[in-house]
Amino acid sequence: RQYGVQAYALTCDLSKANAPRQLAEQISELGLSVDILINNAGVGTYGRFEEIDPEREQEEIMLNTAALVDLTHRLLPDMLRRKDGVIVNVASMAAFMPCAYSTVYGATKAFVLSFSEALWAETRWRGVRVLALCPGATETGFFDAVGSEEMGAGQKLSTPEKVVQAGFRGIDQGRSYIIDGRNNYLMGQMIRFLSRRRVALFMERMSRPKSH
Repeated sequence: RQYGVQAYALTCDLSKANAPRQLAEQISELGLSVDILINNAGVGTYGRFEEIDPEREQEEIMLNTAALVDLTHRLLPDMLRRKDGVIVNVASMAAFMPCAYSTVYGATKAFVLSFSEALWAETRWRGVRVLALCPGATETGFFDAVGSEEMGAGQKLSTPEKVVQAGFRGIDQGRSYIIDGRNNYLMGQMIRFLSRRRVALFMERMSRPKSH
């Protein structure tokens, strides 16, 4: 009422295979078109790989990667026809390095980053802006859902507002990806000068559960 807009809340479980199709159908039935798609839904797991519930990790893969790709497939064509649209895929600092004890989470975010950069290259001259937004640890319910704050490896938490502001900057600047926070940016660049073996070992030491 205050801003003269109409809002719709459409609920679905994006960890299920047919959920993106059902969501796209609901949007179409309402006669709506999507100008901005923000693929923000995600979940993480933490602990020794062999001790984590395999079904939970399959849901994690489905939600963090498959649903993101499916929704993008279903909503991008209309943006391209209009030659206007924005797609923001929320990746993570985990996208830049192998994450021991968050093996599947880190791998899904690396997928999101690579997918987004490639799609940015395909669409940058056709009116659609694609951005991979890469925050570090953030003050949300993420770690509560994981069940452990150790996954954050003692990082200082950013705020959702700062992450959103970084996203706006990335879109305005036509970037393919943007990292929230100066320290996170420096870490993302620093690891490029180290061997992959050394980065993996460093991350294992930093992320190792205290119980082990």
